[in-house]
Amino acid sequence: MWIALVVIAVIVILIIAAAMSNITCTVRYKKEGSDDRAEVDIRMLFGMVRFHYEMPKLKFDNMKKGFLLKLEKQNNLSRKSGDSAHVRLNKRKIELWSKEVHILLESTASLKKWLRHTFAHVRVHELNWSTRFSTGEAEWTAVASGVLWSIKTTLVGWLSFQVRMKSHPDLHVIPEFSDEMSFSTEFYCVSRLSFGYAMYASFILMSRILQVEGGLKRWFRLYRQMKANNQKVPSV
Repeated sequence: MWIALVVIAVIVILIIAAAMSNITCTVRYKKEGSDDRAEVDIRMLFGMVRFHYEMPKLKFDNMKKGFLLKLEKQNNLSRKSGDSAHVRLNKRKIELWSKEVHILLESTASLKKWLRHTFAHVRVHELNWSTRFSTGEAEWTAVASGVLWSIKTTLVGWLSFQVRMKSHPDLHVIPEFSDEMSFSTEFYCVSRLSFGYAMYASFILMSRILQVEGGLKRWFRLYRQMKANNQKVPSV
């Protein structure tokens, strides 16, 4: 009896501790000339569970083939050193994603509302975005600088209505008045979501899926299709 009570108490304490922890997502992106690099780090349960995603290569072939992305992923739960794959991003891929999103919307009751409520609990603790560029002509560089400022402030303003901004975004647009064209940008963002709310949101999402007849089967079918598509690595 006492052993059972102790085990139950320990389990309850662990659940409470897990619910009080945060899921931290760190996004880094840097582009300088033709070199691109993106990294995403996800940490949860006080850092005991970690995922790392990296895009060390981004190549544009042509308008038909689109972009070729090299993706690498790692985690501390698997013994494998890391998986890598090439993903083709073009018009066909975007149309496929659009169909998948449409299926999810049909398979879940009020999915948009669930997304809004979930993102409203995301806290952005740091957001830095710096861009340095030159068009090769001073007058066009000045015009482009104003346009770029407008785009950045619009995007960040829209984001501030979707999530909780815990600090003021640090935005920079640095025009370089040189005779050569150049472009470089660096993006850094740290966001957190309570693990307890993530569990609660998962239960709400499952209940919304079950409200739609055949919704759960469609989710599993779509998951299998996406997994099969990701295993097909296009030629480089």
